[in-house]
Amino acid sequence: MQGLSLELPTGYYLERDPDVLVLRRRDGSMVGAFSARGAAPEAVKRAIEESSRGGAPARRPALRARFFGHFELLCDGEAIHLGRNGKALAILKYLLAHRTRPISQDHLMGWLWPESNLKKARWSLNSAIHGLRKLLGGCPTSSDVNYVLLEEGYYHLSPNVRVATDVEEFDELYERGRRSERADRAEDAAACYEEAVELYRGDYLLEDLYEDWTMVERERLANAYVDMLDRLAVYYLESGQLRESVRACYQVLEKDRCHEDSHRLLMRCYVRLGQRGRAMRQYRLCKRILGQEYGTAPSPETCSLYRDLLGDESD
Repeated sequence: MQGLSLELPTGYYLERDPDVLVLRRRDGSMVGAFSARGAAPEAVKRAIEESSRGGAPARRPALRARFFGHFELLCDGEAIHLGRNGKALAILKYLLAHRTRPISQDHLMGWLWPESNLKKARWSLNSAIHGLRKLLGGCPTSSDVNYVLLEEGYYHLSPNVRVATDVEEFDELYERGRRSERADRAEDAAACYEEAVELYRGDYLLEDLYEDWTMVERERLANAYVDMLDRLAVYYLESGQLRESVRACYQVLEKDRCHEDSHRLLMRCYVRLGQRGRAMRQYRLCKRILGQEYGTAPSPETCSLYRDLLGDESD
Protein backbone atom coordinates (compact mmCIF):
# COMPACT_ATOMS: atom_id res chain seq x y z
CA MET A 1 0.00 0.00 0.00
CA GLN A 2 2.94 2.33 0.56
CA GLY A 3 3.52 2.31 -3.17
CA LEU A 4 -0.16 2.71 -3.92
CA SER A 5 -0.88 4.52 -7.17
CA LEU A 6 -4.54 5.43 -7.38
CA GLU A 7 -6.50 8.04 -9.29
CA LEU A 8 -8.72 9.68 -6.68
CA PRO A 9 -11.86 11.53 -7.71
CA THR A 10 -12.02 15.28 -7.21
CA GLY A 11 -12.63 16.16 -3.59
CA TYR A 12 -10.60 13.34 -2.01
CA TYR A 13 -6.98 12.90 -1.02
CA LEU A 14 -4.76 10.48 0.90
CA GLU A 15 -2.86 11.62 3.98
CA ARG A 16 0.24 9.49 4.37
CA ASP A 17 1.80 8.59 7.72
CA PRO A 18 4.44 5.86 8.21
CA ASP A 19 1.93 3.20 9.25
CA VAL A 20 -1.48 4.52 8.21
CA LEU A 21 -3.05 6.00 5.12
CA VAL A 22 -6.07 8.18 5.85
CA LEU A 23 -8.59 8.89 3.10
CA ARG A 24 -10.11 12.34 3.49
CA ARG A 25 -12.47 14.66 1.72
CA ARG A 26 -11.01 17.97 0.62
CA ASP A 27 -12.64 19.65 3.64
CA GLY A 28 -10.56 17.41 5.91
CA SER A 29 -13.29 15.05 7.11
CA MET A 30 -12.16 11.43 7.34
CA VAL A 31 -13.64 8.83 5.03
CA GLY A 32 -11.53 5.84 6.08
CA ALA A 33 -8.17 4.64 7.37
CA PHE A 34 -6.04 1.85 5.92
CA SER A 35 -2.90 0.05 6.89
CA ALA A 36 0.13 1.27 4.98
CA ARG A 37 0.94 -2.40 4.41
CA GLY A 38 -1.60 -4.67 2.81
CA ALA A 39 -4.75 -2.71 2.03
CA ALA A 40 -5.77 -2.92 -1.61
CA PRO A 41 -6.73 -0.03 -3.91
CA GLU A 42 -10.17 -1.65 -4.20
CA ALA A 43 -10.76 -0.97 -0.50
CA VAL A 44 -10.05 2.72 -1.03
CA LYS A 45 -12.38 2.87 -4.04
CA ARG A 46 -15.10 1.11 -2.09
CA ALA A 47 -14.79 3.61 0.78
CA ILE A 48 -15.14 6.48 -1.71
CA GLU A 49 -18.24 4.94 -3.27
CA GLU A 50 -19.87 4.36 0.13
CA SER A 51 -19.01 7.91 1.15
CA SER A 52 -20.57 9.29 -2.03
CA ARG A 53 -23.80 7.39 -1.37
CA GLY A 54 -23.86 8.77 2.15
CA GLY A 55 -24.76 12.27 0.95
CA ALA A 56 -23.28 15.56 2.06
CA PRO A 57 -20.94 15.61 5.07
CA ALA A 58 -22.15 16.90 8.42
CA ARG A 59 -22.19 20.59 9.18
CA ARG A 60 -18.75 21.87 10.08
CA PRO A 61 -18.40 23.39 13.54
CA ALA A 62 -17.14 26.94 14.08
CA LEU A 63 -14.07 27.52 16.24
CA ARG A 64 -13.28 30.70 18.14
CA ALA A 65 -9.86 31.21 19.71
CA ARG A 66 -9.22 33.68 22.51
CA PHE A 67 -5.57 34.72 22.61
CA PHE A 68 -5.89 37.64 25.02
CA GLY A 69 -5.12 36.59 28.57
CA HIS A 70 -5.28 32.84 29.11
CA PHE A 71 -5.84 30.89 25.90
CA GLU A 72 -9.32 29.48 25.31
CA LEU A 73 -10.89 27.62 22.40
CA LEU A 74 -14.64 27.47 21.84
CA CYS A 75 -16.58 25.26 19.45
CA ASP A 76 -19.99 26.64 18.54
CA GLY A 77 -19.85 28.74 21.70
CA GLU A 78 -18.87 25.90 24.03
CA ALA A 79 -15.41 25.80 25.63
CA ILE A 80 -13.25 22.84 24.63
CA HIS A 81 -11.31 21.15 27.43
CA LEU A 82 -7.68 21.60 26.39
CA GLY A 83 -6.19 18.89 28.57
CA ARG A 84 -2.52 18.60 29.57
CA ASN A 85 -0.79 17.78 26.29
CA GLY A 86 1.52 20.79 26.17
CA LYS A 87 3.07 20.04 22.77
CA ALA A 88 -0.31 19.50 21.11
CA LEU A 89 -1.55 22.75 22.61
CA ALA A 90 1.56 24.63 21.45
CA ILE A 91 0.99 23.38 17.88
CA LEU A 92 -2.69 24.35 18.06
CA LYS A 93 -1.87 27.92 19.12
CA TYR A 94 0.77 28.22 16.41
CA LEU A 95 -1.50 26.89 13.67
CA LEU A 96 -4.31 29.24 14.73
CA ALA A 97 -2.01 32.26 14.91
CA HIS A 98 -0.39 31.50 11.53
CA ARG A 99 -3.24 29.85 9.73
CA THR A 100 -2.80 31.89 6.54
CA ARG A 101 0.27 29.79 5.74
CA PRO A 102 1.13 26.09 6.17
CA ILE A 103 3.71 25.08 8.79
CA SER A 104 6.39 22.57 7.87
CA GLN A 105 7.04 19.43 9.85
CA ASP A 106 10.71 20.40 10.01
CA HIS A 107 9.88 23.74 11.62
CA LEU A 108 7.71 22.15 14.29
CA MET A 109 10.29 19.46 15.06
CA GLY A 110 13.12 22.00 15.31
CA TRP A 111 11.06 24.26 17.56
CA LEU A 112 9.50 21.72 19.93
CA TRP A 113 12.15 18.96 20.00
CA PRO A 114 15.45 20.70 19.25
CA GLU A 115 17.55 18.15 21.17
CA SER A 116 16.02 15.02 19.61
CA ASN A 117 17.32 13.16 16.59
CA LEU A 118 15.19 13.20 13.44
CA LYS A 119 13.52 9.83 14.03
CA LYS A 120 12.55 10.59 17.62
CA ALA A 121 11.42 14.13 16.76
CA ARG A 122 9.20 12.84 13.96
CA TRP A 123 7.67 10.22 16.27
CA SER A 124 7.05 12.91 18.90
CA LEU A 125 5.47 15.20 16.31
CA ASN A 126 3.16 12.44 15.05
CA SER A 127 2.15 11.72 18.64
CA ALA A 128 1.45 15.39 19.34
CA ILE A 129 -0.61 15.77 16.16
CA HIS A 130 -2.60 12.67 17.11
CA GLY A 131 -3.24 14.25 20.51
CA LEU A 132 -4.26 17.52 18.88
CA ARG A 133 -6.73 15.81 16.57
CA LYS A 134 -8.17 13.94 19.53
CA LEU A 135 -8.47 17.22 21.44
CA LEU A 136 -10.31 18.93 18.57
CA GLY A 137 -12.44 15.83 18.13
CA GLY A 138 -14.05 16.74 21.43
CA CYS A 139 -16.06 19.42 19.67
CA PRO A 140 -19.68 18.39 20.29
CA THR A 141 -20.92 19.32 16.81
CA SER A 142 -18.96 16.81 14.79
CA SER A 143 -16.57 14.08 15.84
CA ASP A 144 -15.47 12.93 12.36
CA VAL A 145 -13.91 16.19 11.18
CA ASN A 146 -10.15 16.44 10.88
CA TYR A 147 -9.12 20.01 11.55
CA VAL A 148 -5.38 19.45 11.03
CA LEU A 149 -4.31 18.49 7.52
CA LEU A 150 -0.91 17.29 6.33
CA GLU A 151 -0.04 17.96 2.70
CA GLU A 152 3.44 17.49 1.24
CA GLY A 153 5.14 17.84 4.61
CA TYR A 154 3.17 20.90 5.75
CA TYR A 155 0.43 21.11 8.36
CA HIS A 156 -2.47 23.52 8.15
CA LEU A 157 -6.00 23.86 9.45
CA SER A 158 -8.76 22.69 7.15
CA PRO A 159 -9.79 25.65 4.96
CA ASN A 160 -13.45 24.68 5.26
CA VAL A 161 -13.54 24.96 9.04
CA ARG A 162 -14.71 28.36 10.16
CA VAL A 163 -12.21 29.94 12.55
CA ALA A 164 -12.39 33.32 14.27
CA THR A 165 -10.02 34.87 16.82
CA ASP A 166 -10.28 37.75 19.25
CA VAL A 167 -7.01 39.17 17.86
CA GLU A 168 -8.45 39.46 14.35
CA GLU A 169 -11.57 41.12 15.71
CA PHE A 170 -9.43 43.47 17.81
CA ASP A 171 -7.33 44.47 14.79
CA GLU A 172 -10.42 45.01 12.64
CA LEU A 173 -12.04 47.26 15.26
CA TYR A 174 -8.81 49.24 15.64
CA GLU A 175 -8.60 49.81 11.89
CA ARG A 176 -12.29 50.76 11.65
CA GLY A 177 -11.80 53.22 14.48
CA ARG A 178 -8.84 54.85 12.75
CA ARG A 179 -10.80 55.13 9.50
CA SER A 180 -13.68 56.74 11.38
CA GLU A 181 -11.31 59.24 12.98
CA ARG A 182 -9.85 60.16 9.61
CA ALA A 183 -13.42 60.76 8.40
CA ASP A 184 -14.12 63.01 11.46
CA ARG A 185 -16.60 60.54 12.94
CA ALA A 186 -15.32 60.70 16.49
CA GLU A 187 -18.32 58.98 18.06
CA ASP A 188 -18.10 56.01 15.67
CA ALA A 189 -14.36 55.76 16.31
CA ALA A 190 -14.90 55.75 20.07
CA ALA A 191 -17.50 52.96 19.76
CA CYS A 192 -14.98 50.81 17.85
CA TYR A 193 -12.23 51.47 20.39
CA GLU A 194 -14.51 50.67 23.31
CA GLU A 195 -15.44 47.33 21.75
CA ALA A 196 -11.80 46.49 21.03
CA VAL A 197 -10.68 47.38 24.56
CA GLU A 198 -13.32 45.01 25.95
CA LEU A 199 -11.70 42.16 24.03
CA TYR A 200 -8.35 42.79 25.69
CA ARG A 201 -8.69 40.44 28.70
CA GLY A 202 -4.95 40.45 29.29
CA ASP A 203 -1.70 40.34 27.36
CA TYR A 204 -1.41 38.04 24.35
CA LEU A 205 -0.95 34.37 25.32
CA LEU A 206 0.00 34.89 28.95
CA GLU A 207 1.06 31.24 29.31
CA ASP A 208 3.67 31.70 26.56
CA LEU A 209 5.48 34.84 27.71
CA TYR A 210 8.92 33.52 26.80
CA GLU A 211 8.15 31.95 23.43
CA ASP A 212 10.03 33.95 20.81
CA TRP A 213 7.17 33.89 18.32
CA THR A 214 4.72 35.47 20.77
CA MET A 215 6.87 38.38 21.92
CA VAL A 216 6.61 40.73 18.94
CA GLU A 217 2.88 40.12 18.59
CA ARG A 218 2.34 40.70 22.31
CA GLU A 219 4.14 44.06 22.12
CA ARG A 220 2.24 45.10 19.00
CA LEU A 221 -1.14 44.36 20.54
CA ALA A 222 -0.25 46.02 23.86
CA ASN A 223 0.77 49.17 22.00
CA ALA A 224 -2.49 49.18 20.04
CA TYR A 225 -4.45 48.73 23.28
CA VAL A 226 -2.69 51.68 24.94
CA ASP A 227 -3.16 53.83 21.84
CA MET A 228 -6.91 53.16 21.77
CA LEU A 229 -7.27 53.92 25.48
CA ASP A 230 -5.32 57.15 25.00
CA ARG A 231 -7.63 58.17 22.14
CA LEU A 232 -10.68 57.28 24.22
CA ALA A 233 -9.39 59.34 27.17
CA VAL A 234 -9.05 62.39 24.92
CA TYR A 235 -12.48 61.81 23.38
CA TYR A 236 -14.12 61.48 26.81
CA LEU A 237 -12.45 64.67 28.03
CA GLU A 238 -13.53 66.64 24.96
CA SER A 239 -17.10 65.33 25.21
CA GLY A 240 -17.40 66.10 28.92
CA GLN A 241 -17.26 62.48 30.14
CA LEU A 242 -14.65 63.30 32.74
CA ARG A 243 -14.90 60.24 34.93
CA GLU A 244 -14.72 57.97 31.89
CA SER A 245 -11.58 59.85 30.84
CA VAL A 246 -10.08 59.30 34.30
CA ARG A 247 -10.85 55.59 34.08
CA ALA A 248 -9.23 55.28 30.64
CA CYS A 249 -6.13 57.12 31.84
CA TYR A 250 -5.65 54.75 34.75
CA GLN A 251 -6.03 51.78 32.42
CA VAL A 252 -3.17 53.20 30.36
CA LEU A 253 -1.04 53.78 33.45
CA GLU A 254 -1.59 50.15 34.51
CA LYS A 255 0.26 49.18 31.33
CA ASP A 256 2.77 52.04 31.28
CA ARG A 257 3.11 54.13 34.42
CA CYS A 258 5.45 56.53 32.59
CA HIS A 259 2.82 57.46 30.00
CA GLU A 260 3.07 61.21 30.43
CA ASP A 261 0.10 62.09 28.24
CA SER A 262 -2.15 60.18 30.64
CA HIS A 263 -0.72 62.00 33.65
CA ARG A 264 -1.49 65.33 31.96
CA LEU A 265 -4.99 64.24 30.99
CA LEU A 266 -5.65 63.21 34.58
CA MET A 267 -4.49 66.63 35.77
CA ARG A 268 -6.90 68.33 33.37
CA CYS A 269 -9.78 66.03 34.34
CA TYR A 270 -9.25 66.67 38.05
CA VAL A 271 -9.19 70.43 37.49
CA ARG A 272 -12.48 70.30 35.59
CA LEU A 273 -13.93 68.09 38.32
CA GLY A 274 -12.97 70.76 40.88
CA GLN A 275 -10.26 68.56 42.43
CA ARG A 276 -7.24 70.81 41.95
CA GLY A 277 -5.33 69.20 44.81
CA ARG A 278 -5.52 65.79 43.12
CA ALA A 279 -4.30 67.37 39.88
CA MET A 280 -1.22 68.73 41.65
CA ARG A 281 -0.57 65.42 43.37
CA GLN A 282 -0.79 63.73 39.96
CA TYR A 283 2.00 65.98 38.73
CA ARG A 284 4.20 65.11 41.69
CA LEU A 285 3.52 61.41 41.12
CA CYS A 286 4.45 61.76 37.46
CA LYS A 287 7.66 63.56 38.39
CA ARG A 288 8.65 60.88 40.88
CA ILE A 289 7.93 57.99 38.49
CA LEU A 290 9.87 59.55 35.61
CA GLY A 291 12.80 60.19 37.94
CA GLN A 292 12.78 56.63 39.25
CA GLU A 293 12.38 54.94 35.86
CA TYR A 294 14.45 57.13 33.54
CA GLY A 295 16.22 59.72 35.68
CA THR A 296 14.38 62.49 33.78
CA ALA A 297 12.04 65.33 34.65
CA PRO A 298 8.54 65.84 33.21
CA SER A 299 8.34 67.45 29.78
CA PRO A 300 8.01 71.23 29.35
CA GLU A 301 4.32 70.74 28.47
CA THR A 302 3.64 68.93 31.75
CA CYS A 303 5.64 71.48 33.77
CA SER A 304 3.76 74.34 32.09
CA LEU A 305 0.42 72.77 33.03
CA TYR A 306 1.60 72.44 36.62
CA ARG A 307 2.73 76.08 36.73
CA ASP A 308 -0.68 77.13 35.44
CA LEU A 309 -2.27 75.18 38.30
CA LEU A 310 0.06 76.89 40.80
CA GLY A 311 -0.85 80.27 39.34
CA ASP A 312 -4.57 79.53 39.65
CA GLU A 313 -4.00 78.36 43.20
CA SER A 314 -2.30 81.63 44.21
CA ASP A 315 -5.04 83.68 42.56
